[in-house]
Formats: sequence, structure tokens, C-alpha cells
Amino acid sequence: MRDDQYPLNLFGRQMQDTPITISKILLKTSKISTIEIGSSAEQPVNPLAHCTLKWRYKKLWVSYTQQPQEPYLPSLDNEEWLVDCLKHSPVRVVCIEANLGGARLKLLADACEQAHKQIFLRIPPNRELFSKQQPILWWLQRVIEWNIAALLLLILSPVILGLILLIRIFSPESVFSEQWRVGERGKLFRVLRFRTMTVDAETRQQYRGKDQYSFTFLGQWLNRYHLDGLPQLVNVLRGEMKLFGSHASTLDEVALFSKSELRELRMLPGVIRVFHK
Repeated sequence: MRDDQYPLNLFGRQMQDTPITISKILLKTSKISTIEIGSSAEQPVNPLAHCTLKWRYKKLWVSYTQQPQEPYLPSLDNEEWLVDCLKHSPVRVVCIEANLGGARLKLLADACEQAHKQIFLRIPPNRELFSKQQPILWWLQRVIEWNIAALLLLILSPVILGLILLIRIFSPESVFSEQWRVGERGKLFRVLRFRTMTVDAETRQQYRGKDQYSFTFLGQWLNRYHLDGLPQLVNVLRGEMKLFGSHASTLDEVALFSKSELRELRMLPGVIRVFHK
């Protein structure tokens, strides 16, 4: 049996310990299968309701549908179930669509991270960008920026260590904040920043302006002088960002993007934002 002919039980896991399991679904083709996930009045509402799952060549495609249908898959009710299913799955890459919404995107991103699966946002093709790419110059730029980032980290290490110490003294919460962002070609990654807000404020993700932010004791000062972004130099060393480039969009932002805006996500985002048409 080939890897694209597994019975869908979900993602390779047998679901025998739940009374509402539906296990009659089989992949009917050797390449692709589509399953509609819906919820009824007697079933718990979950962030992944009304999603379509497509399986192909060890890739799982997750997209939004407005018409909920059976079967209902209980393993999508919570993150713990989803992580366990992904861990027991031959799926290597999960591809998601922006119209799933911020909450669904974050749930899938967190689950894939815990299950050690790569996750990508589906990006429309950008032929204009592809035609302008010059591999040699691109790699040369990456090498130069990597060395500059390493040098800056070395030079600024006393400042960074001092800020870490101050944050630890004045805040009981973690020093760093790691939020999901969309990188080159739609690959999701966690951007590293000094924490400027409380954990509860970051979790709510319902900000309308900086005056409504729940800053920590040092957070407002770090934000005012843009020192909270210094740890992003580590993202440059990881190859997730470059020094100068477009804004690294959040999951809530991309959920509202138009098709033309999504095309721009094929580029590597930058630590220092550069505005361009």
C-alpha cells in the first residue's frame, strides 16, 4: 500500500476511544481525497469546523468551506487530539489557506509545531517576482546579511544581556515573545522579540491601537525605542528573515489579505521594514 492510499482514520490514527467516531472513510483515489468537516447541535463547536481536508503525496491541504457536511471528526475538537493524530501520521507538510481565519491558522500552526511538521500558507503564484529573481545575487545577499546579523549580535550582546536582566527583574513572565508570522513562500515561523505586553494581552489579539496595549513595566519604553525587535537578528541567522524587507505579517493579518496582497508573501520579510508598491 502506497503512502497516499492510507485509510483516513484521521491522519493515520485509529479513533476507537470515542463513541462518535466515524471510520468508514477511505481514500478512493491514489492521489487525493477530500473530506468535509462539519458540526451539528449535539457536537462540540471547534475552530476547525467547516474545513476541507485534502491529502496528496504526504501533504495535507486544509481549506475553508461554507457548507458543513458529515462526517464529523472528533480528533479536530482540540489541539491535544490534533497533535497526537499528526504525530502518528505519515503527513510531512501541512498546507493551509488564509481564509481559515486567525484562530484556525494559529491552532493548526501550534499543532504542527508540537508534532514537528512543517506548515505553509498557500500563496498565489507571483510570476513577476519569479522573473526578477537572480539566484546568485540572492545567495550573495543572504550570506552578507547573515554575517552582518552575526556581527551585530556580537556587538550588541552587552545591551541584549542587560535588557534580558532588566526584564527578568521587573516582570515575572517570560523574557521573549514568540508570535507566528508568515515567511518566504508562505512558510510559517515564530518571530523572536522581547516581551512588551502581558501574556493575556498577547493572547487576546484584539488591539485597535497602541493605547490599548497592556504593556509590561519596561514594555512601553522598549517599544518606543524599537529595542523589542533586537532578538529578530536570531531570525536572520535562521534564514527566516532578512535585515531589510517587507513586514512579517501575522496570522490575523493574512486572514484579511486580498489575493494580490497574499502574492507579496513569497518574499522574505525583513527586520527593518521597507515600504514598496
